[in-house]
Formats: sequence, structure tokens, C-alpha cells
Amino acid sequence: MNKKTIMIMGGGLIGFLVLLLVILWLLTIFKTKYFEYEEVEEKIINATEKYYKNKPELLPVNDGKYTLAYSSLVNSELIKPLNELLEDGDKCSAEIIVVKNGNDYTYIPKLNCGDAYASTELYKQILKDNPVVTENAGLYKAEDGTYYFRGKVKNNYVAFGSTGEGKKETPIIWQIISINSDNTIKLRNITETKLRTKWDDRYNTTVNSYIGYNDFELSLIKDYLKDLETNEALLKSNDIAKLDAKNLCIGARSETDSTKDGSAECSVLSKDKYIFSTLLPYEYMRASLDDDCTNVDDNACTNLNYIAELYTEAEWSITPFNENDYQAYVFDGYTYEPTDAKSRNKLYVVVNLNEFAFYKSGTGTEEDPYVIR
Repeated sequence: MNKKTIMIMGGGLIGFLVLLLVILWLLTIFKTKYFEYEEVEEKIINATEKYYKNKPELLPVNDGKYTLAYSSLVNSELIKPLNELLEDGDKCSAEIIVVKNGNDYTYIPKLNCGDAYASTELYKQILKDNPVVTENAGLYKAEDGTYYFRGKVKNNYVAFGSTGEGKKETPIIWQIISINSDNTIKLRNITETKLRTKWDDRYNTTVNSYIGYNDFELSLIKDYLKDLETNEALLKSNDIAKLDAKNLCIGARSETDSTKDGSAECSVLSKDKYIFSTLLPYEYMRASLDDDCTNVDDNACTNLNYIAELYTEAEWSITPFNENDYQAYVFDGYTYEPTDAKSRNKLYVVVNLNEFAFYKSGTGTEEDPYVIR
């Protein structure tokens, strides 16, 4: 084989390799790029925000929950069909839940790809992780359909909201108290709080003193809880939009009352609905597995109870004391004790996360709490 022939063959081989690389490069460019399920959910949120920015007249007017068809986003050319975004997109469906709360709107993508993937509500994830039990520590079910934790459980934590700004921003940690019958999730803040208030400080003619009254509807604590909905002292408005407002249980309770079903506290409901509340005595008693926990002032209630902790300061409950008209209950980590309404105490508030809070990550432990989208 002469030199010229070798050069021609070598040039042909190089040309072939260059052509092959060009073809591979073109295939890479024009190959459909598929995304992960979570990435598609983020794209749906972004497309929904653009959709309503372009068509603000279509935003819901009244508070509540609404749905937006995925096809509306596709027809507006704000997002591609699912089969162009997901490798198994032909098997998937999607819709967007729109929640209006005051001036805030929350957009929640609900993606369903069968067994491969489905956007999961947090309450469903909690129920999946906690099969119902009838003894020992775990998740119990009440006759009214409420699920609640008892015992020294260690997997009922949620990270929701944050304190601080920038690099100093840290998540607020909450304990899951219960899953209500409407699938909302009752959470109690356990992150150190600066929230403090008097229960009430009006002049009480019964005892001729500025000791206050324990009538919630006319109290300072009522005003304080209502102000938390707008002043962002604890949660920002976009977080508050993920919460449900409810009528509060404001019935009085006696120290000798042994009930753990809320029949005393919930014998009277507030006239208005509130986003923020407090832990109630029966919820603390119910969480203990000790049979000797029979009254709100029993130290035995601290036994086998995930709520029991030691605090340097007491925290208010919205529950009035039944034996007079000027005291309400405070919780010190051991027991509930009646205290003069004029006292200033901390608040570790309770909220109800709405049923459309979707699970993102976490196992529910304090070190790896549940995180929502």
C-alpha cells in the first residue's frame, strides 16, 4: 500500500469520525429533554403565576379553594404538554389547586403519574408513616375521625415558616398534635418564641381589681391572636396563606374535670374564626399514656407524653378557669394551673395546616422534620 493510498484512507477515517461526532452532537441538541417530577411541579407553579399575571381578571374573588386545568396553561403556551416534559408523561395528569386567603394566593400543583409518582398531601404521608395503634406510643384514631399522637413519639415534627433573615434564617419547628377530620393538620410551635401577652387586664368588679376577666370574646389574648394574622410577628403572609381559620374551643374547664375528649373546652366555640390558637388542656392530657393522668394538675401527665417539656416561663392557654371569672390556664411543661388574667405569659401558638399542604421531604423526626412544598 503506497503512501498516497494510506493518506486517503486516513483522511476518510478522520472525516467519518468528524461526521459521527456531528451527528451525535445534533442528536444531543434535538433529543427531548425530560425532567424529574419535582422539577415539573416547579414549572407548573411558575407557569400558573405567569398565567394569572397575564389574566388577573381570572383570579378567584372569594376566599376558598379552586382548581385550574393544566390544559389552560398549555393552551396559553406557558408550559409544554406532560408527554414532552416527563418520560412517562403519557401516563400522567395534572391540575392546579388555587387557594385564596385574603389578598394571598397559593398555587399547588397536583401531579399524578400512577404508581410511578403522585403529589402527596402531607396528611396522607403522615398516615402512611404511622399505622393506627390502640396501645403504646403512636397515632390513635378518635370516634369523630380525628387522628392524634400519644406517648413519647419522635416522628411528629414539621418545619414550617422561618425566623430571621438571609444567612440567619432558620426554620420554625412544630409538633403535630393531630390530623383533624377535615384533613387539616394541627401543629404546635415549639421553636423559642418572643410572643407574650396578657390574657386580659380590665377592671374586674367581682374582686375590685384590674385583674382582668376570662371572657375570651372580650379579652386581650383574642386581639393578640387576631393581630398575628396580619402583623407577621411569627409567620409571613405567604405561610399564613397555607393555614385554615377555625372557630376556637373557648369553653371553661374545672381543675377536677377528668375528660380528655374536649367536651369541656369545646362546649363553647368562638363567634369568629381564627388562624392562631393555643394548646388546650385536654390535648395535653390526651397525649399521655399514664393512666394516673386524670386532672390538668396531675404531674403524672408528664409521663409518656411527647408534649411534656420544661420551660423557664409558663405559656397561656385560651381555656378559662371555671371556678371564677378572672383566671385562665397556663402550661408550665408539667401541669396546667389557673393564673390571673392580668399576668403576662408566653404563647406557643397552634395552627391548622390546610389539607393541600403537599409533602416534599423528611421522615418527621426533629432532626429530619417533614417539609412541605
